[in-house]
Amino acid sequence: MSEETKVSKETVVDSGAENVTQENAQSEYIAESKKYRKRAQDAEARLSKLEKQLESQENAKLKEKEEFKTLAEKLEAENTSLNSYKDKYEGFVEQRKTALLEKIPESKREQFINKDLDVLEFMVEQLGSKPSNEPNVRATVKSNKNIDNWLDLDPKEQKKSWKDILSSYKK
Repeated sequence: MSEETKVSKETVVDSGAENVTQENAQSEYIAESKKYRKRAQDAEARLSKLEKQLESQENAKLKEKEEFKTLAEKLEAENTSLNSYKDKYEGFVEQRKTALLEKIPESKREQFINKDLDVLEFMVEQLGSKPSNEPNVRATVKSNKNIDNWLDLDPKEQKKSWKDILSSYKK
């Protein structure tokens, strides 16, 4: 019987050692993976930097050789690729302007139709933050009871309007 408990204890110890070994191996793999990821990111950043330098050198050489036609064609291709982004941006700005103009009262829309987007946003914010015409005191109800003859009121009514009775005597 004592041999069985020894065997079971040994297996527990062995599984604990295996877990530690597996955790060490996993942490080594994770560290190695992080190292490779960092190296790849550094290489990509360096590559993009070198590509930009190469392009600027190529443009400088074309200018030196006075091959403006090639340079113009290259810049035209770049310009056409960027036009779609320009159109999207202008559409976004127009949508935002119309949405903001709808929030401005009609009497003032004509003044702000040709303003920039940031001016419109500021004005809508300022117009929206005006204090309302609601009274500052809330949840108060003025009583219109005639408390001149408070002795004629029943005791419950006297209790309810006791504050008004006292305030009338203070006046």
